[in-house]
Amino acid sequence: MDVDFSHLTDADLDRLRREPKKVENPSARWATKGGHREKNYQVRAIDDETAKYRVFVRVSVSNPAVFSVGLVRLFHSGGALVLVRYNGAYHPHRNVIERNKLPAATHRHIATERYIRAGYDPDGFAELFEGYTTVDGALHCLVRDTLISGLSTSPDAPQQLELTLLRGT
Repeated sequence: MDVDFSHLTDADLDRLRREPKKVENPSARWATKGGHREKNYQVRAIDDETAKYRVFVRVSVSNPAVFSVGLVRLFHSGGALVLVRYNGAYHPHRNVIERNKLPAATHRHIATERYIRAGYDPDGFAELFEGYTTVDGALHCLVRDTLISGLSTSPDAPQQLELTLLRGT
């Protein structure tokens, strides 16, 4: 279903991302779909129980570095808008409007007014983001950054610590 999101401003999109939310099904289970596994959490705004969201977690069956974790706002009209998603370092990304290319590194997509009004995917803009290296770390960043409660997550170990442990020093 095509829904017109052109009325949404960057302030509206930020408000949706920063609205306190709670997971309703913290024990959601993994399901295999094609070449990936997927888990979906049902989420509601704390101050407005009619405001529904979904958190998706997808990871490739064959390559754990290929993943995406995102927050979707579900509208009463049946429309769905990806507000933010955290991707693994498995591919470069091109920002069409800015005409720049990000390297194959962990990055965060953010829905923006600019991309919506230009007719591109609302979350077509991406920026490098170094807060995670794994799908679990990406989920932790999403939960932290979008004020979601009711789900236990942990950050990835810092890269420096991992290198120190590998070297044995």
